[in-house]
Amino acid sequence: MKVEILRGTPRDLCFVAANLREADRREVFATAVLESATAAAMLSWYASGPDWCWTAWIDGQPHAAFGVSRASPFQPHLRSAWAWGTSRFIRCAPAITRFCKIEWPRRLIGEGVTRVEIRSLKDHDLAHRWLKALPARYEGEMTGYGVNGESFELWAFIKEDWQHVLFKAA
Repeated sequence: MKVEILRGTPRDLCFVAANLREADRREVFATAVLESATAAAMLSWYASGPDWCWTAWIDGQPHAAFGVSRASPFQPHLRSAWAWGTSRFIRCAPAITRFCKIEWPRRLIGEGVTRVEIRSLKDHDLAHRWLKALPARYEGEMTGYGVNGESFELWAFIKEDWQHVLFKAA
């Protein structure tokens, strides 16, 4: 069972969002005021744009969506990463991890990015294990960050952590 990483499309993100695993559903709906999973998919796609949004496919269907969006127009050096998926996300995680480790550093540094932040629901243990494996830095708890007061954790990738990838490629 090979996992294929493809550019994300609104249709594919909507399919994944309609079939979210429960932990991701809780996290997505705690992150923003949303009317539906489709709204979450479209917001993610729009915020990232087609060049920074991908899906992971198994057996002809998308099972994970992930990407990087601009954090603020006033801080072009900052980005925000996101990922969510179906119950098969865990099978996609190794391929997504390889993709992120190979593709993101060159592209992010090339665009002048010095920091990528990730916010994750405090009790989303699977997400935290995956973030450690990337590796992302745990930076602390964000009490009351969610739309209903849920606590989140802040994780980050820092430019200095990626530079070794550029040297390997040279």
